[in-house]
Amino acid sequence: MEQNCIDWFIVYSQDPHLSEYTAECDRLREKISGFSGSAGTLLVGATESYLWTDSRYYIQAADQLEGSGITLMKSQMPGVPGLPRFLRDHVWDGQVLAVDRKTVSYDEYGRLLRVLPSSIEVTDGGKILRGLHDSKRVFNGIKAVPQEHRGKEITAKLDDVRKRIAGRIGGESSYTYVVSDLTSIMWLYNLRGDDITHVPVAYSYTCITAFSAVLYISRKHLTEEAAKMLDEAGVTVKEYSRFYTELSDVATDVILADTYRNNAAIIEGAEEAATLQDVSDAELIAKPFKNASEIKGMEDAHIKDAVTMIRFIKNVKETAAEGKLPDEYEMGRMLDRKRLEGGCRDLSFDTICAYGPNAAIVHYTAKQDECAAICNFGFLLVDSGGQYEFEGTTDITRTISLGKLTEEEIHAYTTVLRGNLRLMNMIFPEGCKGTLLDTAAENVLWENRYYCGHGIGHGVGCYLSVHESEIRISRNVGERECAFFPGVIVSDEPGIYIEGKFGIRLENLLLTVGAGELEGHKMCRFTPLTLVPFDKEAIDMKLLSEREKDVLIRYCDLISEKVLPLLSEDEQKWLSDYMNFS
Repeated sequence: MEQNCIDWFIVYSQDPHLSEYTAECDRLREKISGFSGSAGTLLVGATESYLWTDSRYYIQAADQLEGSGITLMKSQMPGVPGLPRFLRDHVWDGQVLAVDRKTVSYDEYGRLLRVLPSSIEVTDGGKILRGLHDSKRVFNGIKAVPQEHRGKEITAKLDDVRKRIAGRIGGESSYTYVVSDLTSIMWLYNLRGDDITHVPVAYSYTCITAFSAVLYISRKHLTEEAAKMLDEAGVTVKEYSRFYTELSDVATDVILADTYRNNAAIIEGAEEAATLQDVSDAELIAKPFKNASEIKGMEDAHIKDAVTMIRFIKNVKETAAEGKLPDEYEMGRMLDRKRLEGGCRDLSFDTICAYGPNAAIVHYTAKQDECAAICNFGFLLVDSGGQYEFEGTTDITRTISLGKLTEEEIHAYTTVLRGNLRLMNMIFPEGCKGTLLDTAAENVLWENRYYCGHGIGHGVGCYLSVHESEIRISRNVGERECAFFPGVIVSDEPGIYIEGKFGIRLENLLLTVGAGELEGHKMCRFTPLTLVPFDKEAIDMKLLSEREKDVLIRYCDLISEKVLPLLSEDEQKWLSDYMNFS
């Protein structure tokens, strides 16, 4: 910074595709700050530094930033200014602020520029940042999604996008639609890659016009089948590295791009080439609305995952009774091995295995040489999932009792369960947003004086990202989130976190299905994809309403129907006892 006359430097978490999960070469904020959470923004000044992150990481960030000289800024907490407002109050006239425009959305970058005085120079610091890291971008194999798992061919998906664009811009044919979100591109072209750990995507961009589609990707890493599929669909394949150069040569009158989903460098390049029109990827690309083939794959993946999780929980319970529990790290690795043996190709994220007070750290990571021993009392929180190749993506959290529990622990667990069951049993109008659904899970927490700092639900991809950003259930309105219609898959994960004591989270994935009509209005409800029982020994049945008890029993009946026959005789007996609430 001193060498380049820079006074302030913003370091974001994302890669050029604004991905939540990133490859090693893009983890620059982590390399500089030492904070390893997936979400956070670092501001480095000449004499002071700050890091903004959300409630999932407050405890983790405080621990990892200790002694670094970096001040933790707890986003959305009362009295804590956001980054733009903080800069407005701390940057002096004439100072220079550096930002890597490829790692921040155009919308966020614009908000930043709007609050800063015109006397502040904002420069691109991308080359400086990338010069701090030795890792290079790695490209790996790219496969075609088998026909039985696609549900829709490339040409049909592109036709749907073009129809939506025509409806948006009044039939204007001279346009280029630019997409950089990796999961959207993989879905559009029926491809899956291996460029980012836990997320089966390949680095790519695409430009779609009324008559053509160009895919910028690593050509040599396409399988023969994938290359043939793209060719038959009329898709032009070009090298990934050509995208930014060719963007400036776009020959259409209009460039369509989502200013929330594309980085600032892309949008600035588009504005130079043609008239920019801001559109929503969520409105044009139907990825969140799973078709019948995708739903079947997700159901199959969750049944496999349920078998693994039930065997894992049985093993944990029996090991706890014998007093032979491993530490957090080994327990997590044990589950990872079981899941891979059970048919998944990869984990969908790094397994969270947290005992006692560590479970109050929402996205806790157990390190081999620093993790806690697990005792045969209290709670073990395990948040995990798998990527089942071409079938689906799973994400489940279970909080497991290991022996004697306190009254406070049982009350908190039962309260979280009640929130989970209430949302699972929700009936709602087709087309509503997640803010309407949030209180179904959160109200019971608030009534009992608990506050869940994170969102209650996120979308989940079909053998794609475990966090599908277009769908969410939260009290906060999201940027360009989709409304709920049949086919949407979302998590249901209320939680209670008592720092220094315990953390409890119970997470199922739910599929949105039709629920008939009410006075002419189409209605929806949820059906659970996750088929793993809750912990009977942690539930105070007296606190459940009759309706909540009914939902719990029906859920157990569904597990008995779909999963019980796949278990051994000994496992069937254990599971039946574990779900017996009489």
